Amino acid sequence: MRIGIGGIWHETNSFVPEPTGLAQFRAYQYFAGADLVDALRGTGTELGGALEAVPRAVPLFFGAALPSGPVRREAFEAMLRDLAVRTRAALPLDGLVLSLHGAMMADGHPDPEAEIVGTLRAIVGPVPIAVTLDYHANPGPALAGAADFLVGYRTYPHSDMAERGAEAAELVLRNPPVAHSLLRLPLLTPPATQEHRAEPMRSILAAADRLRAEPGVWAVSTLPGFAYADCDRLGFAVYVAAEARAAERARALAAEVWSRRAAFTAELSDPDDAVREALRERSKGPGSGSGPVVLVDVADNVGGGAPGDGTAVLHALARQGATDAVAVLWDPAAVAAAHASPGERLELRIGGHSADLMGPPITVRGRVDRRGPVTYARAGAYMRGQQVDMGRVAVVETGFGKAVLTENRVAPFDDDHLRAVGIVPEEAAFLVAKGAIAWKSGFGGYARKAVYVGTPGYCPADLAQLPYRSRPAPMHPLESVGRDDLPFLPFPPLVEDGH
Repeated sequence: MRIGIGGIWHETNSFVPEPTGLAQFRAYQYFAGADLVDALRGTGTELGGALEAVPRAVPLFFGAALPSGPVRREAFEAMLRDLAVRTRAALPLDGLVLSLHGAMMADGHPDPEAEIVGTLRAIVGPVPIAVTLDYHANPGPALAGAADFLVGYRTYPHSDMAERGAEAAELVLRNPPVAHSLLRLPLLTPPATQEHRAEPMRSILAAADRLRAEPGVWAVSTLPGFAYADCDRLGFAVYVAAEARAAERARALAAEVWSRRAAFTAELSDPDDAVREALRERSKGPGSGSGPVVLVDVADNVGGGAPGDGTAVLHALARQGATDAVAVLWDPAAVAAAHASPGERLELRIGGHSADLMGPPITVRGRVDRRGPVTYARAGAYMRGQQVDMGRVAVVETGFGKAVLTENRVAPFDDDHLRAVGIVPEEAAFLVAKGAIAWKSGFGGYARKAVYVGTPGYCPADLAQLPYRSRPAPMHPLESVGRDDLPFLPFPPLVEDGH
C-alpha cells in the first residue's frame, strides 16, 4: 500500500500580535519529498513514527513553526498549495497520514486543519485518512467529518508523538469499519493544569484507556485544548472512533471529564513570593534533596506562543539577592550587541523588547561568552532527534546568575539547549523555565522543586485576563454552565454547574 505522509503544524496564540510568516516555518521544519524522510526518519515525531510503521511511505510536504501568533494568509496558502500539488502528483495513494496540530489559526481561513484535510480528501478520494493531533488541539466537526481517524497525544509533557504517528499509520493500513463521534465540552483549562501524570487528567486518561481496551474501539482522544487560540472551536474535546456505539461511548467519557472540571485550577505565586520560596527551599541544604529549584514563568510560555523575553522573574531574582540562577531569554538585539562589542565584560539591557507587557528590560553587567550559531539535536523524550537552531548566543554572567541570550526563540522542551552552550543545569541553584508543563521533559528528572509564578504574558493561567472575542459562551470557569448547555451529557447524576 502506498501511504502519503505530510502535514502543516502550528499552535497559534491569537493574543500574540506578531503574525507568523513563511520564514518562521522554513526556519523550524520545512521538508518535501526525500528531504522529509531524511529529516524525520528515526525521530520521536509523529511522521517519524509513521515512517517506521508504513512499508511504502510516499513523502509529500511537511511544514511546522514554533508556536507563535496567527499564521499569515499567504504562508498558509503557499504550504497548502505545495501539499496539494505533491499529493496530486503522487496519485494513486491508498491512504494518508497527516501530522496537524489542531489549534492553528490563519488569516482568512477559519478552520485551517479542516481545510487541509478537505482539500486533500478531494484529491485522494475515498481512501482512509488519519490525522495526528496535539494534546492541545481544538478540533471542530469539519475536521472530524473530513478525516477517518483522529489520533491525539496522550502525554503532557509530550513524549508519545512517534507512537501516535505509528498508531495513525496502523489505522490507515487496517482501515477498519468506523463510526466516530467528536464532542466539545464548554470547558476552558490552562496548560498548567493539564499534566497527564497529575489529576484530573490522570483519571480522565485512565478512563480513556479503559474505553480504548474495549473490543471494536479503534481510537480515543481526550484533548484539553489550547485556550490561547481565540476561536469558536475552543473547549475540551472528546473523540471516539469505533465499529459501533461511538456516540454513546463519547458521551460517557465526556461525562467523566465534566465531573472533574473543578480540579482544573492552578495556584501561582507572585514573582517576589516565588523567589523567596525558592530561596527558602535552597536554604534547607542537601538533606532536602539536590538539584535546582525551577521557577516556572507560566505566562511567558514559549511553547504556547509567548515570546520568551519576559523579565518579571529576573527582576525578582535581582531584588531578592538570588545567585546562581540560569535563565534563557530571547533577545536578538542584545545578542547582536554582545557579538559586536569587544572585551570580556559588557553592560546590556536585556528582555522586555517584544512588548511593554513583557518588560521592563533589566540591566546586567558581567563577563560574556559569545557562541554561535548554535544547533543541537534533541536527545530527550520530546521529539528525540529533532534539530534545533538557537542562532547566535551570548551567555552573560550577571548578579543573579547566567542569562542565556538567544537569537532565535528556544522552548524549554529539553535541557540540551543549556548543555549546548556549556551549562550543566543540574548544578544551578535555580532554573527559570518559560513554560507550563513541557519543561519537565528537560528538567523534571532532577528538579528539586517547582514554583509556579504568576507573571505578565500571553499565556496566563487566569484565563479571565484574556480579551476573548470569538470563543463560545458560556464556558466554565468564565461563566455559569447549565444542563441546557450540555445536551449530550446524561443528567442526573451530574448536576448543574454552580459556579
